[in-house]
Amino acid sequence: MNWNLVARCGARYALCYAGATVAAVSVVTRSGLALVSLFGLGLVAVLLALGGTGTVRMGAAMTNHQATGFRSGIVDPADSTPKRMDNDVKLLFYGVGLLSFSALALVLRG
Repeated sequence: MNWNLVARCGARYALCYAGATVAAVSVVTRSGLALVSLFGLGLVAVLLALGGTGTVRMGAAMTNHQATGFRSGIVDPADSTPKRMDNDVKLLFYGVGLLSFSALALVLRG
């Protein structure tokens, strides 16, 4: 698994963008209904990201030597090079961030 990509997606889309969205909506509207609708939007985003593509990227889930069954430590250099994040990965992390921050804001709002 490419942990660098996971950390970048989590920091950028879940923490920064989704956190800023929830904070802005919470401050501007001061409405619990708006936070509940953001929670629903986050749930829809996660469901679309998980079911939106029909492809399974197993190459990103395991390294080269795990895929072939060998016990050697040979790793393909392409596994560690940076790559652009796919849109479904961005949507997944943004949806998770919306779910988390809107639920937290609802709890703190009381």
